[in-house]
Amino acid sequence: MSNLDLMKAGIGLAVVIGIALTAIAGYALFTTFGGVDGLTVAPELLVSVLFGGLLVAAAASAHRVAPKPRTRV
Repeated sequence: MSNLDLMKAGIGLAVVIGIALTAIAGYALFTTFGGVDGLTVAPELLVSVLFGGLLVAAAASAHRVAPKPRTRV
């Protein structure tokens, strides 16, 4: 676990959360001011996509940080 830099992980998490919240706020403003007719997304679908994306991002970062298994030849 010496490869894990907590500062970089914390900053990365904050950036991902910030981008997700910005996207949600942008969608909320877009729909509040009328948006485009016929372009609506159910809140459940939006939340599912958001957390699915966060899960994929967390898995990718964990895969990158996790130590590689040692094999003996």
